[in-house]
Amino acid sequence: MEITILSQGKDEMEILVKGETHTLMNIIKATLLEDPRVETAFYDVKRLSNSVEREPVLYIKTMPGEKPIEILKDISAKIMAACDEFSNAFNKADRPK
Repeated sequence: MEITILSQGKDEMEILVKGETHTLMNIIKATLLEDPRVETAFYDVKRLSNSVEREPVLYIKTMPGEKPIEILKDISAKIMAACDEFSNAFNKADRPK
């Protein structure tokens, strides 16, 4: 995965998430939309200039005064915690009884 910030303003940001698919992008988008600091979030799979491949571009608009990059850091930690929780629950369920 390679992340490139395409544009960044006071309360919005657009990033390219090279090498990822709808699977991760849907999780990121859904988690962003759960956050009350986020006004809107969506992604589109675009063909960028000089490329034959299509890559996801994530757009985030926050409420006034909120920083998109800080919210992305927060939701990344939230997603990691959810993955750890699932992994722990699965490991417990997978133990022989």
